[in-house]
Amino acid sequence: MNKKDITKYQNIFSKIGLSEDDAKVYACLIGDGELLPTQISKKTNLHRPVVYKAIENLDNKSLIRISSKGKRKTYIAESPEKLEALFKEYEKSFFDDMEDIYKLYESSSDKPTISVAEGEQAIRDTYSDVVNTLDKNEKYYRYSSIKQFKKNKYIPKDYEYIRDKKGLERLVITGYNNQPFKKFLGRSIKTIPKEFDLFQDEINLIIYKDKVAIIDYPSKMTINIQHKKFAEFQKKLFGLLFSRL
Repeated sequence: MNKKDITKYQNIFSKIGLSEDDAKVYACLIGDGELLPTQISKKTNLHRPVVYKAIENLDNKSLIRISSKGKRKTYIAESPEKLEALFKEYEKSFFDDMEDIYKLYESSSDKPTISVAEGEQAIRDTYSDVVNTLDKNEKYYRYSSIKQFKKNKYIPKDYEYIRDKKGLERLVITGYNNQPFKKFLGRSIKTIPKEFDLFQDEINLIIYKDKVAIIDYPSKMTINIQHKKFAEFQKKLFGLLFSRL
């Protein structure tokens, strides 16, 4: 068996759990038949101790059998049927492990995912995520500082296009404004009474799907929280305040 073939089959054997050295020795025996350890060492360019270790591993997996030439032991590769048995065992072990991994994932899926980002692009990315995450005709909820509500330079160019194409409804609570807001389809606005003086710190909060995004404009920082229960709780608080204004 030439080096190209050894490499080809070695890659296959490695995929079913054989180490690189084990795979080299087994591929060599498959291609060249019965061999002495010195011959295996020469053909694989592996040192004799490494060859003996690989032989031991292959023997434990029933992939080779031992013969003899006089006083010297020789080694022969077993039928590829043994590989099939090894693969089925490896496959069973893999799916058993996957079952445990799924259980671990499900047990941790209720934990919030929190990310923090800085910069103008981080703010734009947050707004893009809102309209791209929501499905057609869904709602999102926004607390907005009056300054940013009137003129938000961080809104992405395609934000309004995607929002309107999907028919997204937005409910907004913002600060006091001495002029009535223009009415737009899909937008409902409530304002905080002037005496409460809220939303002067230029911090916006957006609730959508299973996410809550906090945008701090002066520091150009975003905090994004993905957690279904937390988002649902925030929606209820928003709805309670919105209904009272």
